[in-house]
Amino acid sequence: MEAGLGIGIGSTTLVAVVDKLDDAPASSRRTVRSDSVVQLDPSSVFTDFVERVGDPVPLFSADGTPHRGEDLTAVAITTLMRDALADHDQPSHVVIAHPAWWSRHAVSTLENALSTRMIHDTIAVNTTLVAEPIAVVDWLRTSGHPDSDGLTVVFDLGARSLDVTVVTTTGGNTTIVGKPLHSDDIGGDDFDHLVTMHLLAEFDRDTHIDTSMPETLDALTALRGHAREAKETLSFDTETVVHVDLPGGSHNLRLVRSELEDLLRPAITRSVALVHEAMRSAGVESNDVSHVVLAGGSSSIPLVAELLSSELRVPMIAAPDPRSCAAAGAATRATAIGNTATAIEHSQPKPIPVPAFSTPIVVTSDPEATSAARRSSRVGIVAAVVGACAILAAGGLGIGTAVDKIKPASSSADPSIESPTSAITSNPSAPSGSEPVADAAPSTGAAVAVTGSPTPGTRSVGVATTGAAGTGAPAAPVATDPPAAAQPNSDPTTAQQNVDSGSPFQIPQVPAFEVPELPVVVAPQFPDQLTLPTAIPRFPVG
Repeated sequence: MEAGLGIGIGSTTLVAVVDKLDDAPASSRRTVRSDSVVQLDPSSVFTDFVERVGDPVPLFSADGTPHRGEDLTAVAITTLMRDALADHDQPSHVVIAHPAWWSRHAVSTLENALSTRMIHDTIAVNTTLVAEPIAVVDWLRTSGHPDSDGLTVVFDLGARSLDVTVVTTTGGNTTIVGKPLHSDDIGGDDFDHLVTMHLLAEFDRDTHIDTSMPETLDALTALRGHAREAKETLSFDTETVVHVDLPGGSHNLRLVRSELEDLLRPAITRSVALVHEAMRSAGVESNDVSHVVLAGGSSSIPLVAELLSSELRVPMIAAPDPRSCAAAGAATRATAIGNTATAIEHSQPKPIPVPAFSTPIVVTSDPEATSAARRSSRVGIVAAVVGACAILAAGGLGIGTAVDKIKPASSSADPSIESPTSAITSNPSAPSGSEPVADAAPSTGAAVAVTGSPTPGTRSVGVATTGAAGTGAPAAPVATDPPAAAQPNSDPTTAQQNVDSGSPFQIPQVPAFEVPELPVVVAPQFPDQLTLPTAIPRFPVG
């Protein structure tokens, strides 16, 4: 388990608290404070920048360089983080408590400035911003108060202002009710001024003070610091002595608590009126409020709790160190967030280890081989299509020719008309009763083909023979005798009958067409094994 870090943003003071571990006492919390001062160079010192967060008008350094309020606040926060974690491990989560009256724009600008600054300073932590009243209730819930649920009024009296907020807590969840009220008229700096004026009034009775002298201004600045120390001392003591050293003289002045309370009563009475206004904004009465929590350094003045208790009639809860209760609650929340993230990480199933391979395998592809394979595939497809078209064309031509040859012979007896189906053309000048020029084709299936004679009155006959059954061989030319003289008394009908008594013609077979062999496309070879990383990177949970 790791301890969380909480930071409270104050107008004059920044507070950081490193939360205790479960087995450590509450006193083991480490608290670090720093003034809200940023010095970028020897000549540029910035103050009062917390109130300028989100303000588009920048602050200017001595050389005229502009600086935004959120950027200066981010520098102050990261500097305090390094000081607080000097002897501790860096936590995974940091919670920052901001004033409740800040707008969403101010909170967003500070978040962006913090992210940029942490990247610049190489600080790898997750940050969460919460309102100060919610952080105060977180401290209340973990500080041993069992009645933290219900309506709570958070009275935060700081150095520059007073913030009053009504919150409700149910089951550990805290939300703001109504509108947080903020007043710059009441604060610890105003109390310091009242005490300083009271001391000057006591000192001026005996010595005249020349405020025009430079050394007098330095002396007045030191006197204001002594007045603040006296105010803080009278919060737990009844009297104190203040040393006043001015150019006109040096005196020790006695100050008691009753004098301090008389000085501060009017301002604290006005703060009670602000509490009533905050409750009206939340729509609640004092009877609905469970308790009032006092936060901020100036709320430790006894008169504050006395006036609030007598006016509201509700219990008052004050932290031993009210200046750091918001930061302590933020540290508690940071620890809870870190533990939740750790529990979620441990509850997730562990990844199955992937065995490492000794030889890394790199899968590459050859663009040239892939392109050649694609071209070969296209050529094969085109050849197949052309072959199919040729087969269809040849088959159709053969069938059409065969149909023309097997048409029945014409019955016309006119010898001048030659039948298209006659295998032999008779010569009308042949003598009657002569034998046919060629016998009919034998029964073995031979076909007789007659070719045109190049010379009138002559002809050449070719006999087409078949070798094996089912195969057609080209016709072999056969020598023929010269044509006999035409017989004048020959009967054309008898000649036609002699020709028709031969065997019928057979349909010539279409020669077989061989389909070109398609190229073989070789698929790329992929590895049987794959190298995977043996470790999976782990990222921090946001």
